[in-house]
Amino acid sequence: MTDITAMPRNRWLLRPWTSTLAVLALALLAPFCAAYAEHDDRYDEINRSWDRFGSVYRRVVENYYAPVDHGKIMRAAIEGMLRQLDAYSQFYDEEALRQLRQDTTGKFAGLGITVGVMDQHPVVIAPIEGTPAARSGILPGDLIVAIEGRDTYGMTLDAVVDELRGDPGTAVRITLDRPGVLDNWDAVIVREVIKIKSVAVVDELLPGIGYISMRQTRFSEDTSAEMEAGIEQLLARGVTGLILDLRGNPGGLLSQAEEVADLFLPRGAPIVSVRERAGRNQETRVSQRRPPAESVPMVVLIDGGSASASEIVAGAIQDNDRGLVLGTTSFGKGSVQTIFDLREENRSALKLTTALYHTPSGRSIHRESLAATPDPATQIAFGDIRVPAGQLFSLLFQATDEESAADQLRARFDFDSALASQVLATPLRSLVGNSRAGSTKPDLADTASTGEPESYHTEDGRTVYGGGGITPDVIVEADTPPDLVLSLYRHRVFFDFIVEYVGTESPEAVGMEVDDQMLLAFQTYLPNSAAARARQERSALELRSLREFATQSGWDAALMAHIDSLDASVGRATEALQLNPEMLPYVRAGLRRELSLRVEGRRASLLVDLDTDPQVMEAVSLLRDAARFQQLLHSGAARAN
Repeated sequence: MTDITAMPRNRWLLRPWTSTLAVLALALLAPFCAAYAEHDDRYDEINRSWDRFGSVYRRVVENYYAPVDHGKIMRAAIEGMLRQLDAYSQFYDEEALRQLRQDTTGKFAGLGITVGVMDQHPVVIAPIEGTPAARSGILPGDLIVAIEGRDTYGMTLDAVVDELRGDPGTAVRITLDRPGVLDNWDAVIVREVIKIKSVAVVDELLPGIGYISMRQTRFSEDTSAEMEAGIEQLLARGVTGLILDLRGNPGGLLSQAEEVADLFLPRGAPIVSVRERAGRNQETRVSQRRPPAESVPMVVLIDGGSASASEIVAGAIQDNDRGLVLGTTSFGKGSVQTIFDLREENRSALKLTTALYHTPSGRSIHRESLAATPDPATQIAFGDIRVPAGQLFSLLFQATDEESAADQLRARFDFDSALASQVLATPLRSLVGNSRAGSTKPDLADTASTGEPESYHTEDGRTVYGGGGITPDVIVEADTPPDLVLSLYRHRVFFDFIVEYVGTESPEAVGMEVDDQMLLAFQTYLPNSAAARARQERSALELRSLREFATQSGWDAALMAHIDSLDASVGRATEALQLNPEMLPYVRAGLRRELSLRVEGRRASLLVDLDTDPQVMEAVSLLRDAARFQQLLHSGAARAN
C-alpha cells in the first residue's frame, strides 16, 4: 500500500472527450498556458507539447479509417504519460478508485471471508473474526460451490469477490461444501460493512513482554486508534518491554504513520520530513503529544516487505534512539503520493508521486531503482495495473514462499491483498522461490544504486544509512525452510491436508498437537498433493519438449526408447516425496499453523509460530537483557547470527 496524503478535490478538472469537437479544447489551452509563459519559460514547452498532441489527435480523429473510441485513446495516452514517471503514479477509474478508498479506510461491504481457489472452486481460507461469515459458522477449507444458485466452478477470484460484495443490509445465498462432513448446504448471509483491523494481534508473549502485530496489514484510517488501545491494554498488564511487528507491512496513510510514531516518541521529537520537488516545499512533522508508551523499551521488527508508512515509523523510532530496529533491511519505498480527483461524483482520480519523505536524521531511504522509468515493452498487466516484467520475475524468484511473495507484491507494486493472491493463483506462482535452482536471475536488491550509501547519524550519534531502505540495528535473518517445504507452502499443501485430516471430526476434538500419527498421515498424503501434481506436470512438460526436440533432430530408436522409459519414472519420482529429519521441524510448524487456523481462527494462527521465530526470539532476548539493549541503543549497530 502506498503512502498517500489527503484527497484534495479537483486540483485539475478534466472531462471526457467524446467527439472531434474535443480537439478545440486543446487549442483553447494554448492561450491559457501562454498567459503564464511571460512569467515562466517552462510553459513554452507545455504549449508546444499541447500543440503536438492536438495535431496528432486531430489527424487521428479526422483521417483514421474506422471510428475511434475517444475514451480508450485518452486512457492509453494518460497511462503512457504516467509510465514515464514511476511505478506509483497511476490513473484510477471508478472501480480502481473504489478499491483504493477501501484500502485507505480499511472498510468494505461484504461477508468477511478470505477466499482462494482449490480444485477450481473458491475455498474459504479464513473468515474474519466478528463478521457475518464468522458468525454463520463458515470454516477454513469450506468450498463455495454456488452463489445465488450459480455454479462457481472455474470462476476467477475477482468474479467471486464481486458476487460476494454488495450493499450493506442486502443478503446473498451461498452454497458450501465441507469435504467429508456436509455436502452442499445453503447459507443466507446479510452483508455488513467489514472493518479490516490494522492491528492484528495484541498479546503478552511472555511475562512482561508485550507484542503488537501489524504484520501484513496496512495503515488505514483507524490504525492509530487501534494501536493506542493495544498499548493501553498491554500497559494495564504491566509489560516492561514491547515488540512492534511491522514485517510484511506495505504501508498506507502517511498521516497514520505519523500518529502511530507519535504514540512512542517524546513531545517535539521529529517524525518525518516531506520534501517536494527542488525544495519547493518542505515540512517536518513532529510529535504533538505526551505518548502513553514513551519510556517502555521497544524493538521494531522489519523485513523486505516493510515499506513506506511502516518505514516511516521504523525510521522515526531508530533516528530518535527510541528503540532498536531488528530483522532484515526494509523495502526502501520513500515516496509520497497525492490523490487528485479528476471528475465530478468521484468517478476517477490520479495518484501522483509528489514528494519524498526523509527520516529525522535527514536520510531518504528511497531506492533509486524504484524511480526508474519502466519499459512499456516489458510490462505485464493485472487489471488496470501494469508492472515491469523483469522486476516482477526477480521479486518472485527471490521470495522464500508465497507469503513473502505477497508481501513484496504489495510493497513493490502497490497491489492489494486480493490482487496479490490473484497473481499467485496464476502460473507465475511456480516462479516463487526458484532462485536457488542454479538460476542467474537478478536479485531485486541488485537493481538499487551501486554507489556507496550515504551515512547519517541518530540523535545519540549512531550511524545509519540512506538510499536503500531501513537497515536494522540488529540484523537477524528469517529462518528459511528447505526447498521441498517451500514447495509445500507454495502449493498450499499444509492447508489442504488439514482440511482433509480434520474431516468429520469437530475442530475441538482434533486438538492442537502435531503428533507422529499426523506426520505419518501427512507423508501418506504427499503423493496425491497439489505439489506432487505440479511436479508431475512439470516433468511431463519437460519430457514432451525433449521428445519433440528429439523427433525434430532425428534421434535414433534407442534414444527415443530411453525417453519413453523416462515417462514411467515420472510417476515414481512423484511418489518419492520423502520428508527427512531436517524437514520435520518445518513441517510440524506448517501443520501447526494451519491446524490453529482451522480450530482457533486467524489470530491464533498468527501467534502459533512466534515461539520458534528467530527474529521474535532475538527481540525477546534483547528486551530481557537491559544492559545489552542499552549498549546497542547507544553504541551502534550489530549483527546477530
